[in-house]
Amino acid sequence: MYRLVDSVKTWFDANIGLLLFATGQLFSSTMNLFTRILETTSDPPFSAMQIVFARMSITTLACTIYMLYKKVPDAPFGPKEVRLLLIGRGLTGFVGLFGMYYSLTYLSLSDATVISFLAPTVAGFACSIFLKEEFSRINIWAGLISFFGVILIAQPSSDLSSSSSGVTSGQRVGAVGVALTGVLGAAGTFTVIRCIGKRAHPLLSVNYFAVICTVVSTTSLAFFPGSRFVLPRTATQWLLLISIGICGFCYQFMITAGLQREKAGRAGNMLYLQMFYAFLFEKLVWNDTPDWLEIAGSSIILGSAVLVALTKRNSESEYDKLTQNATAEGASGEPARIHDGIPEAYELAEISVPADSRQGALGTGRGDV
Repeated sequence: MYRLVDSVKTWFDANIGLLLFATGQLFSSTMNLFTRILETTSDPPFSAMQIVFARMSITTLACTIYMLYKKVPDAPFGPKEVRLLLIGRGLTGFVGLFGMYYSLTYLSLSDATVISFLAPTVAGFACSIFLKEEFSRINIWAGLISFFGVILIAQPSSDLSSSSSGVTSGQRVGAVGVALTGVLGAAGTFTVIRCIGKRAHPLLSVNYFAVICTVVSTTSLAFFPGSRFVLPRTATQWLLLISIGICGFCYQFMITAGLQREKAGRAGNMLYLQMFYAFLFEKLVWNDTPDWLEIAGSSIILGSAVLVALTKRNSESEYDKLTQNATAEGASGEPARIHDGIPEAYELAEISVPADSRQGALGTGRGDV
């Protein structure tokens, strides 16, 4: 019995990043569902930029209150050595977010989601080039197999001239182009977060993202022609907007914390769970009856996700070693920030490490303390 408990604990410790990332996908899919409802069923419809403003203003408020309450170190601007990276994280995050929200206006939830799944592969290759992270064959095959499952579920039409619900061919083509731009933004976000590593608290990264998105969306709504702010008219619309903000905060915090603990190649494959969630929501909300292709695709996605979770975590990358040394020695040559004999790292919560186990914990290469 003790051996079983120890094995489960060991697996959990080795895959905490994947579990955080997978849970974040549930919040992301819920947020996308509420967004599409507001953009397609409201009269007048809510624009993508207003959804960005509603979500990120709430996230900014939640982050600020939480950081003040928890007295997060280096808040609100973060350590000097990673401030430019935090700004880059906010800018790339905005591109990825707007690309997804805009595409939901003219594409189905399945089509918009399947396009976003190009991001993990792009991010995995980017991290392998810039951060020297290993992008193993297992991760590559799991990603390709999962993408095949996504195609089975989404069954995207190759005929862009077709339209539904009043969507024209030009609107669909434009939405696909914006969605692809969003893929580049999302891949850039994954890469920058890995660059930041544990040199900044996860909430600092989330707050930079939220503040930059709030500023850009506010500016667009106020000054750009064609942009307009729609005041919610019903309690349901208010509830959906507030829920988008709450889900967005939970999603961003979980994927940031997850990516700080896990390599982009493995964590990125968890994005395919969004397709399963999208399939489930479409059944519950719109009562769409799945065919055998959708069922087969869901099984493939879940099987690949389990395969990734069960594979042994690869050794640390060169950049993991670099950021670990920077934390211990100080990125600017200053003495390391030491707390109770342990180099300070930013985690979801304070972790107390017994004195006799500190050396082993610090030697794991994962920066778990």
